[in-house]
Amino acid sequence: MTTMGGIPTWLLLQPSRQAISDGQRRLAQAEAESASGRHYDMGLALGGQVGADISLRLQLSSLDQANAAGSQAALKANATQDSLASISSLADRFRASLTSALTSQDGRPLGPAMAKTSLGALHDALSVTQDGQYLFAGLASDTPPLKDYDDGPRQAVADAFQTQFGFPPDDPAAATLTATQVTDFVQGSLSSLFSGSGWTSTWSSASVATAKFRLSTGSSADLATTANEPFAQKLAQAFSMIDVLGASKINADAYSSVVDRALSLTSEAQLGVGDEQARIGVGQAQLKEDQSALQQKKTSLTAAISSYESVDPYEAATRVNLLMTQLESSYSLTGRISKMSLLSYI
Repeated sequence: MTTMGGIPTWLLLQPSRQAISDGQRRLAQAEAESASGRHYDMGLALGGQVGADISLRLQLSSLDQANAAGSQAALKANATQDSLASISSLADRFRASLTSALTSQDGRPLGPAMAKTSLGALHDALSVTQDGQYLFAGLASDTPPLKDYDDGPRQAVADAFQTQFGFPPDDPAAATLTATQVTDFVQGSLSSLFSGSGWTSTWSSASVATAKFRLSTGSSADLATTANEPFAQKLAQAFSMIDVLGASKINADAYSSVVDRALSLTSEAQLGVGDEQARIGVGQAQLKEDQSALQQKKTSLTAAISSYESVDPYEAATRVNLLMTQLESSYSLTGRISKMSLLSYI
């Protein structure tokens, strides 16, 4: 065993090794504080104030959750507005195309094709989803809000015609119907398929109610609409009327009355879309104001937490440098002691 003046070398090394171990531990903590900007041990640093810090952290977590929910609601509202805008444009195109077809020679065959395409576009616009939820389905957000046109609704329109007149739309006897008779059918039994229980049993699987978004103030913002609103019913009626009756055997005067009614319904539906856009827009403004207030609260909370938890970055960097210097000195001293021997002095 190597000794120095009767004292074992390993015993001389003990204090130095302990200093290295302590220095490494303190350096790791200092480096962590310098990197994060926060105290390494909150309990030790804050003492009796740690409870206040925890309370602020809980409030901040609650605000973050509210902000996340608000952001998600804003995305859904934006997607709903986009769909409503596309539906309004769809109504515009259909009205213009139908008017053009009505005034052109042999334009009647164009109507059913346009109507069928429009029905598909309406179905797609009302079936938009966000995070796997159907935005126009109301509380039944996991269910497609509108049935496929060819999966029941079209046949229901044809059946209503046959029930009213005793023969199907494509029967030659349909040519004997007057414009008044067809108008009565369109505004009566056919219309009942597009409202109330007729609509929900034939066309829609959406719920009437929508979820309201609760703001931080305790009030609610209305950010949704459903496929059960009049605008959707009127467009579906206008499109399906032209599809079924445009391809039927009714005479020109009767068909002209159908077109007039379809154009009127389309215009009414477009006004309804505008009303929905305005209503949801009010909710979006409320949500934006609420999100802004939450952000201000978050800024204040973050500053309060920082006053408890933050370390002086310059002091932390200085402490790291000082500890590194001390550690290097300890390494050097340990190396020199390790090499000590009586032979070094002979």
